Amino acid sequence: MIYIYDLILNWSDKRRYEFFEWEDDDEIEYVKKIPVFKINDFDNVLNYTIRVEKDFLSKIYNKSEAYGNRKTEMIEYACVFCNDDLNKAVAVEFSDSGESMYKSNIYFLDLDDIFDIGSRLNIYDLKYEVLCENDNSDYYLTRSELIKKKFLVSEINASYRDNNYDKLRYMYYEIFGKDDSDVELMRDRLLSSLDNDFNYLHDNIYNLIKIPNF
Repeated sequence: MIYIYDLILNWSDKRRYEFFEWEDDDEIEYVKKIPVFKINDFDNVLNYTIRVEKDFLSKIYNKSEAYGNRKTEMIEYACVFCNDDLNKAVAVEFSDSGESMYKSNIYFLDLDDIFDIGSRLNIYDLKYEVLCENDNSDYYLTRSELIKKKFLVSEINASYRDNNYDKLRYMYYEIFGKDDSDVELMRDRLLSSLDNDFNYLHDNIYNLIKIPNF
């Protein structure tokens, strides 16, 4: 088994953040060592929740170590996967039943080391079951944009629910450059615009709405 040493991982059970989006309160772990496997079907492992077989769990059991406060701590089931083309990699932590619980993108400074290791590895025949697809609908958004989108969705729905139609019309005009008498249509079109093309107009509305007593 071949290991990569001294990685910084940002574990998440939902969205995997790029390194430039990492924040201090994220679940960041400083990993002393972790095994590396080169696999086919990498995109399935990346984009789906999977369950691996017991044999693989046994293979990686307590093979990963993290720096704790005073001593090295074992990570029961974790590893790094890279693809055959050596241009993608992800760290995965599994439950004791083999389900992929947490994933982390790799810090960009560590990718070359992982790909160098991968070039010396044979393809590992990973046996797994696909459980469900991860929600990738907002992966085109940055972390900041995702926060703004969720805020605006809440504001649009609240304005419609509370009959605050002046606010709804203001947001609609800023996005579409016109007014409309159908408030339900305005709500639906505003929500649709956030799904299809989050842009500087949404950013402007967010900044204005965040002003106290708007």
